[in-house]
Amino acid sequence: PSPPPWTSGEGKGRRLSADPCSFSPYCRDREHNAMKTKSQSFVDGVGGMRMWSFTPSVDLLDLLPEEYKGKEINALSVLPGDVGSALLTMARLRCDGGEQQVNMYVMENYPEVMARHVLLIAIVLDEELGPRECTEMFLEIYGNSMLRKQTSAYLTGKIESLVRWLTNGETELGPLIDVSLLKSKQRDALEAVLKSWHEEVACDMEAWRETRLRALYGERFDFRKNLIDWDWSMSVKEWAEVVHSKLFQWWRHHGIAYEIRDSKYPQPNRTLAAYAEGRERGFSKLKRGYWGDVQQSPYWSFGVLADDERLFKKRSMQHTKTCQHIAEYNVYSVIHALRTGTRYKMPEEDDEMTGRSFWGGLSERATAKLDDIAEEQGEGADRLDTLSGGMAAGKGTPIAPPRFKLLLLQGGSVKALEGKKRFTGLFNVVHLSSFATPDLGAALPPLLQEHAHVICERADFLMGLDKLDRKNFNVRQLELASALGLVHSPEQSERHLLYTKFQVPLNHFEFDKVPASAAAEEYRARQEAKAAAEGVEGAETVEGAEQQGKTDGSVEGTLAASASDARPSDHDLQSAAAEGGAE
Repeated sequence: PSPPPWTSGEGKGRRLSADPCSFSPYCRDREHNAMKTKSQSFVDGVGGMRMWSFTPSVDLLDLLPEEYKGKEINALSVLPGDVGSALLTMARLRCDGGEQQVNMYVMENYPEVMARHVLLIAIVLDEELGPRECTEMFLEIYGNSMLRKQTSAYLTGKIESLVRWLTNGETELGPLIDVSLLKSKQRDALEAVLKSWHEEVACDMEAWRETRLRALYGERFDFRKNLIDWDWSMSVKEWAEVVHSKLFQWWRHHGIAYEIRDSKYPQPNRTLAAYAEGRERGFSKLKRGYWGDVQQSPYWSFGVLADDERLFKKRSMQHTKTCQHIAEYNVYSVIHALRTGTRYKMPEEDDEMTGRSFWGGLSERATAKLDDIAEEQGEGADRLDTLSGGMAAGKGTPIAPPRFKLLLLQGGSVKALEGKKRFTGLFNVVHLSSFATPDLGAALPPLLQEHAHVICERADFLMGLDKLDRKNFNVRQLELASALGLVHSPEQSERHLLYTKFQVPLNHFEFDKVPASAAAEEYRARQEAKAAAEGVEGAETVEGAEQQGKTDGSVEGTLAASASDARPSDHDLQSAAAEGGAE
């Protein structure tokens, strides 16, 4: 297809943190000096566009103290990567009666990511889809690089209604999603992305993804299975063993995170295609391809945290369910809440689900019940309707909470809001992804209300960082927050735990203007005194921070300053493979 309209003469807004069109080889062994830096390897793995979140999605209202109940919430989410938290918040409001006003501002840097947000919400609200079909299509489009034929056809058929929503405010999305804060050229860019999802638009997703994998693994490409095993064993297994090694391997190899029974996936997932500017052979170039994640996996947002402990039960030291069960349960729960206004509770008879799918192993009792309902309601009934205990979730019309509004913003930093009266003192909740940690700077406090809460993602679950890197990133995040006078509330983080007792990787901070100003001055005085003692001038400037070995708070900056390197050598991989074979 022709280059999109937002690229002509506007290269600055489309540049990635690394040159996405340059594919330098991954490495040799650590004993050779031809290995890429840790920062380069990390960017090759996560890509320049965040198509999904790398931390569990949470209900934003659940992160706030009781005094916020019933109050109007103005929340800003910066570079979240997906709409998981927005959907969980919508479901909570729907079950609570929808009386609380919540305005959620979502800021993303790229129109491709914003377009996916809109599409995924539209799927959840599609009343023509049964609950099973809705859940499967949502996860398929969310996390798979290739799609079934019927899903690809559904995506193409959805484009017209999405364009009507964007241009005229029609469809069920009109009252829910607000694009009035986007400039005309940004809305044009969003429309161009939607139209690029047509099936006649060329999209070689398999080749694009293989190119990314070859860039990541380099000379080790033929031995990537060992590298993937290493990542799972040394990282994922410790944090969330419910992400099964075979599922993780399959996604890393083939890009299929959520398998739908024994289906084939002949069509590319065009929602993952994007344009990016980089350099190739010394020249600036705009290139269409897949620039999302090929390392972390799309399981973290929906697949490792749920409100029903039975999903994490073990038998003979093995989980009886997988991250796919959990993701399907979470998405189905959102759909059930929006259609019925009640929280979903998994029936007792389905406690012992088997198979890879949430509904692939329904108990005999549930299956018999399904057969009875099918006779009464006809062949068109969705067999998952019984998962709500006999109440057909698919029979209701999905209703978004009337007082919930999602407002889209385009930008890569809160600095884009700096100095604008509309946003001054507006937000009482700010959520910063791990990729937005550098926003803990001078531009943030003027946007906050009194008694505001700032929630920052930590780097606990990021692969490509070793334990020392994660610790340094988290410590630097606390330092940046202290410099603004934000007060850390660790007890809030302790309230949200995974089944492994690991905390959901979020730091909670409280903000009050007068105490914050005093705390910031006190922190600055301590840092200047410390810098003077160490002979470093300008400790609170960027140059002074660099002299002290500090970073801007970004993941790339943390890796660039890292003195450790825990990446596996060839010998490490061979030893691990031998041990695995022996077991």
